[in-house]
Amino acid sequence: MERKRKTTGSHNRPPSVGQDLVARRKKLLETYFENGRQIAGELLQEIDAARRRLQELENDNSRLRLQLKSDTAIRDLINKIENLESERGALLTHSEEAARQARSELARAAAVESELSNLASLYVASSQLHGSLEPREVVQTMGQLLLQFVGAGAYAIYSVDGDWLVPVASEGVATSQLRRERVGQGPVGSCLGVGEMVVALDRADRSHPIVSVPLRIGDDPVAVVAIYELLEQKNALEEVDFELLRMLAVQGAAALAGARLYAAAAGVLPALPAEQFVGARDAHSMTGQRNDAE
Repeated sequence: MERKRKTTGSHNRPPSVGQDLVARRKKLLETYFENGRQIAGELLQEIDAARRRLQELENDNSRLRLQLKSDTAIRDLINKIENLESERGALLTHSEEAARQARSELARAAAVESELSNLASLYVASSQLHGSLEPREVVQTMGQLLLQFVGAGAYAIYSVDGDWLVPVASEGVATSQLRRERVGQGPVGSCLGVGEMVVALDRADRSHPIVSVPLRIGDDPVAVVAIYELLEQKNALEEVDFELLRMLAVQGAAALAGARLYAAAAGVLPALPAEQFVGARDAHSMTGQRNDAE
């Protein structure tokens, strides 16, 4: 289905970024879904075997009834029939229990598949965020994650510049809505003052975001992700969506800050001073010397 676009504010995104997200997620899920199908298949085979055994017993029962010729034979056959009826009842009970177990296993497999799908989404999103040291590409990746994983139809990404929040990317948001705000103030910047995600699904003002996610490293603000509308086919945000947004608040802040530092250093990373580090063997030796001294 086509998602609803509003007005200008979109940044061009390379099509390969979204395709790569979907392909990697699909590859992770296929392996785990196959295991669930195998478990369900084995349980269904066991149920079919129990039903075939039950049918065989019923056929034997019918044949034995036709063979009754005398009182003695009747008494013997009646005993055998009673035993067969008892075995039939046990098989029915076993069949019903196997059916209940199959339903339970299928439900558990569905829950596991859902959890694996969520973990796969978080893994792909996290690895994709750290896949580039170019600030623009990191911001574009955030937009792809908001669109494909969260289902955000209208969003904006604000970067912290001193005491101000400056919009640097958007999708489906009118240009008139994108204003600079002070850090800790306004519909968007207030989430940095709170220090955590702000959710306002029942907002009265449609120009205010339904979700504001502060991106911080420690106590230092880096950016804010503001979601204004969801895609038409998405009715509400689920727990997995909030998990991804919480991941974005941490991993997105680290990825964006790292990309900024890398760009500021013109792509030249300073060498690590070796004299400030102690190897594992030296640390063990020092620990042993302290223990001897004590």
